[in-house]
Amino acid sequence: MNELVSIIVPVYNVEKYIKKCVDSLITQTYSNLEIILVNDGSPDNSGKICDEYAQSDSRIKVIHKANGGLSDARNTGIDIAEGQYIFFLDSDDWIDCQCIEKLHNLIKTRDADIAMCDFLPVISEKIEQISEDYVIYEYTNLEALSEYISKNYIQMVISCGKLFNKNLFADARFPKGKYHEDEFTTHNLIYKSNKIVFTTEKLYFYLKRSDSITESGYNLKKELDFLEAYEKRAEFFRLIGLYDISAETYKRVFRYYISNINSAVKNEKKVFIRKCRMLNKDLKRIKFNFKFIVLYKLFYLVPNITSYLYNIYNKLKH
Repeated sequence: MNELVSIIVPVYNVEKYIKKCVDSLITQTYSNLEIILVNDGSPDNSGKICDEYAQSDSRIKVIHKANGGLSDARNTGIDIAEGQYIFFLDSDDWIDCQCIEKLHNLIKTRDADIAMCDFLPVISEKIEQISEDYVIYEYTNLEALSEYISKNYIQMVISCGKLFNKNLFADARFPKGKYHEDEFTTHNLIYKSNKIVFTTEKLYFYLKRSDSITESGYNLKKELDFLEAYEKRAEFFRLIGLYDISAETYKRVFRYYISNINSAVKNEKKVFIRKCRMLNKDLKRIKFNFKFIVLYKLFYLVPNITSYLYNIYNKLKH
């Protein structure tokens, strides 16, 4: 008998999308599944649709709970998951019918703790022809963490599209009440892994919606949560000896601050400046090149002017 895989789907206000999502799960070629649908207080018909699926497929479990956000819904699923492996899927996305089988096979044949696939962003539900050419990469935990400053950063940081050994969650959960929950969490799971396998085959389909959390407009809390996650990750990299990765991460935090400060309204701008100046104690622990030190000192003294000139410089450079 194949090992049980728990698929956790947080559900909130997705009555237009949930059927395509669940249909992609019940038709998986890997059939030994526990499909956990966590209805996070949806005011629409999402919960009812989930219950209907549960009546027709015994592998489906539906949890109805008060709204607590994406992290809380995922954590609820983790707490009750009985599988040896865990896979996360957002309720407006879907996966290839062979996704779980292929990722599970990679874990077993490559002796890995995490297997991950590439994803395809889609604007509508129509998918154009996907190339059949793909490459499989193997990483140690430190090699995978080094990818956080590479072109594969997005694939590394997103928790969806990854099959995790459940043991990695023994003392790990997503941070409740935070945006960008993956930015706070995934690097810890990777660090605890013995090996990570990444296939560039696109097995996860990510629906880009204008009304989704990730696509919505400017939000100060969302910006600050993102920066907090980056700062914590930079310090994490420093503590485990990845000094170059830590330095580059701190640089990205700082560049993000000065690039976006003029997007904030007056009071929020003050918050950005104060937060950026608080980086000073962390930056002193890292060796930076002269150019970066000058940029930081200028921002510390005249933040608005530095931000303005920095953005002009970037536009001219590109």
